[in-house]
Amino acid sequence: MKVLFLSREKVENPLLEEIRRVGKIVKEKGLVEETFGNISIRYGKRMIITASGADLGDLKDEDFVEVVDYNPVTNIALVIGLKNPSIETPMHWLIYKKPEINAIIHTHKIFDNVPTTEKYAPPGSLELALEALKALRNANLINLKDHGSIAVGFSLQQALEELKCL
Repeated sequence: MKVLFLSREKVENPLLEEIRRVGKIVKEKGLVEETFGNISIRYGKRMIITASGADLGDLKDEDFVEVVDYNPVTNIALVIGLKNPSIETPMHWLIYKKPEINAIIHTHKIFDNVPTTEKYAPPGSLELALEALKALRNANLINLKDHGSIAVGFSLQQALEELKCL
């Protein structure tokens, strides 16, 4: 994915505190190791996503990126922020095409007895996004084959409940 910065500035948004809160819970529950995992939330026609390499348990002001637009054909993201967005930006962006989803938590834990994508797709790829969309047809918590899990919800609270964190 190519990233074009519309502005290199700190993201200002009232939803950042909620993402920080959820990041701490996910880290405390052992669902992410080191910096593996990401969280996003829909904000109008945009999304806010954690930056590449961000520590979900200790998110700093510079660890948020606002994705203004993403074009899957050219694989270009237009962003505001100080760092690159998560490599999983394409997957998050395309999942938000489902109007009932406003929050996504991607961890690297595999859950028992949940739907799993049919085939492995490389992280950050459009193939991974399409595999995730297929598996999310009938579930709000899925495993990505050999790549962790995704929980979605109308809110971050609902996505956390899908992960059984609460």
